[in-house]
Amino acid sequence: MIYTITSTLPKFHAGRTKALLKRIDFIQDKLKRKQTILTTNYDPNYRDVYQSFEERELLKSTIPIINLYEWLSDYNVYNVPKTKFKKKKIYKPQPIRISNYTEKEDEKRNAIRYYDQDTGKYIMYRQFFPESDIIKFEDYFVDGVKHKIERHEFNMYGYLHRISNFSRKINKKTEDQFYDLDGNLYCRRFFDEDENNRINSILIYKHGRVEKGFSNEKDLFTYFFNHIFEDGDTVFDDARLLDKSLLNCDKKIKPIMVLHNAHVEGSEIKPSYKTALLNSDKVFKYIVLTNHQKEDIQSKVDIPDDKFAIIPHFIEKSKEKSEKKDRFIYMGRFAPEKQITHIIEAYKIFKEKGYPTKLVLFGAGIGAERKNIEKLVHNYHLENDVTIENFTEDPLKEFRESKASILTSRREGFGLTVMESINEGCPVISYDVKYGPREIIEDGENGYIVEVNNIQGVAESMVSIVEHPLENVKTKKNLTEKAAIKNFKQLFKEIDA
Repeated sequence: MIYTITSTLPKFHAGRTKALLKRIDFIQDKLKRKQTILTTNYDPNYRDVYQSFEERELLKSTIPIINLYEWLSDYNVYNVPKTKFKKKKIYKPQPIRISNYTEKEDEKRNAIRYYDQDTGKYIMYRQFFPESDIIKFEDYFVDGVKHKIERHEFNMYGYLHRISNFSRKINKKTEDQFYDLDGNLYCRRFFDEDENNRINSILIYKHGRVEKGFSNEKDLFTYFFNHIFEDGDTVFDDARLLDKSLLNCDKKIKPIMVLHNAHVEGSEIKPSYKTALLNSDKVFKYIVLTNHQKEDIQSKVDIPDDKFAIIPHFIEKSKEKSEKKDRFIYMGRFAPEKQITHIIEAYKIFKEKGYPTKLVLFGAGIGAERKNIEKLVHNYHLENDVTIENFTEDPLKEFRESKASILTSRREGFGLTVMESINEGCPVISYDVKYGPREIIEDGENGYIVEVNNIQGVAESMVSIVEHPLENVKTKKNLTEKAAIKNFKQLFKEIDA
């Protein structure tokens, strides 16, 4: 059997998740190899995520996905009961478990606050799912503590799935309790009562009693893998978080470490990559995206050539056409390493030359990085020229409609978004970071390569795009689906040997 393990499958995602979903779908579709995905994070609404993947044609319904917590609950957390005849999902009533209260609605947060009718003390907070009367979570408060002391969380159909207790001293968890759809406790996690708030103990339950205990999540992950895998299985590992748990597995498997990003920080191997790279005797194969990265790894660690498979991302030629808008775009996560501030700085220089071209940033979400970008846009008086959006469900359409996309990351993987942009006829302006842009972009043909942190160079490339638009922007031949079929056939030939 072929497995892919990953820490999480976000509903809306960027590079790594997009790449692994594409690889899995490709191997099943083109090479007719059956696969299963394992995830290790906790998400009570994963069924909604899976359905979204199917609707957006990111993953076929024939590819099984097993989540750790789903497995711990004996597969009784996602299959919400349905009516007998019409097979409609049954919503669970959510009664108010307090009395003698007054309430105050908070429309902005889609929530209600509850107060003791006699004393006026704040006792409970309920937040609802968007455009729904189903409670997402409810927080309880007690005298002498400014923050919540307990939180009850519900899934999209009203079923309680987790209760979290919080320290009286600091606003940090002390315990999580996980419940299945029948209200049975199946797992408890305990946390250090300090700012780091690390998990220090995990208990799993069967039939109302403790069955097994662990001191950390990595040991729990290994326990999960030992029960799922069989001798001879092939396991693609896309998450460095899971490397130790996988390599500690008792089964005689063939671990394949898929490296999506740069493995070094400065001149040193990143701590997150050490387990994978310093235990090559336990690894069947390393998949890297470029020969450059393979050589860099071998300059740090003695790993023979036959342990590597160089398989770059691939893409099918786009047949869609759209009319271009007068705009540049950024597509990706809002994170410090993406250095989106460099895009704003370069765009400011570009605008000072009098060009009307707009800038749209996709992938914002909510957080400190978005606030930093918004503040910079405001300081430069660019509010009328820069638009900040959340993740889009149709990034390819956005690329097709743009003059160019821009990437100013401090570091980057192979850059699947770079490939997608070029494949949609949208040239890319990118810093020359390891290990992707130079392998994808032909300078002056389908984009521009700029020296790292050269903001002025990015601004000049913006001018070049506007003044001298690149014609016939297309993907390199070694990044096509045909090349990928050849690469993966060779990999599986070695796996089957």
